[in-house]
Amino acid sequence: MDLKELETIAAKCNLCDLYKGRIKPVFAKGDDNADILICGMCPGHEENIQGVPFVGSAGKILDEILFRSFSIKNKVYITNIVKCYVKAGTKLESGWMNSCIPYFIVQITMVKPKVIIALGRDVSNFLLNNNDDMGTLRGSIHNYMNMKLIPTYHPSFLARGGGIKHKHFHTVVNDFKQSLQYI
Repeated sequence: MDLKELETIAAKCNLCDLYKGRIKPVFAKGDDNADILICGMCPGHEENIQGVPFVGSAGKILDEILFRSFSIKNKVYITNIVKCYVKAGTKLESGWMNSCIPYFIVQITMVKPKVIIALGRDVSNFLLNNNDDMGTLRGSIHNYMNMKLIPTYHPSFLARGGGIKHKHFHTVVNDFKQSLQYI
């Protein structure tokens, strides 16, 4: 199996009720051989329409973070834990994440990144199996399946507080830059 076959399987998934709101499944974008994997929680409205992760307002902020953090030679792979659309403001259910985590695990097994950047508290806590606030998580480096995992603020959090003018924007840029020491 390759990533394209996995994407086709995920596109037909009906293990949880989120598939009912799916217009287009949102699997991943980026380089299949990337050293850095960026992981969000779930696609939003714009992603559901286009079938591509991080194309809405959070995606624009993520693009700016990437521009300021990495050179053109640093390739990334971008995905979410949950592959189907979740309406903004909806409390995430563990069943949704548990249904999708096998796809994510196969993705990282195939991509073989050296670093995972976990965007936001929900992703970080789910992958680390804990319940810390972002202030506690951020700034620490964890091991996840023999890779470094770096928790940082989610671009949607930055978007809600001014985008690139948010007080934590440069903190996130620095977290992304920190990932380079592990590749």
